[in-house]
Amino acid sequence: MNSSVSSRVEAGPAEVAERAAEAVRSLNHLTLVPLVPGTVGWEHVGDLYRVMTEVRTLVDRLPQALDQIAGHLGRSVEAYEADAATDLGPDAVVASAAAALEAARCCVDEAGRYLAVAQGAVSHLYEPDSADRGL
Repeated sequence: MNSSVSSRVEAGPAEVAERAAEAVRSLNHLTLVPLVPGTVGWEHVGDLYRVMTEVRTLVDRLPQALDQIAGHLGRSVEAYEADAATDLGPDAVVASAAAALEAARCCVDEAGRYLAVAQGAVSHLYEPDSADRGL
């Protein structure tokens, strides 16, 4: 891990998750425009491939975080009480949350598989120069 990343990890998990969410928000804004020559980091199909690689890495790392969050819920269930907004006891609330996290993990795993397929397809693309196009 490079030093710029490791210095940011000194924050707590919620702050790091917030930063990750903001990074995805920024990515959403930056990818609104089509690939345009002269746009740093968003000019060519190679840039698209690189972004896909990083998004796939992000998605591939999420299942571990989801598993660990679910694990922490289960390990400390006896420390919880359920509030008046539910008729369920804390055990049932934790079980419900853990099941939902497992379902989310399965969806993220599937998204990772689809991203791998898309990335593999894009790896076959290139932009010929004007001489190759007969121009």
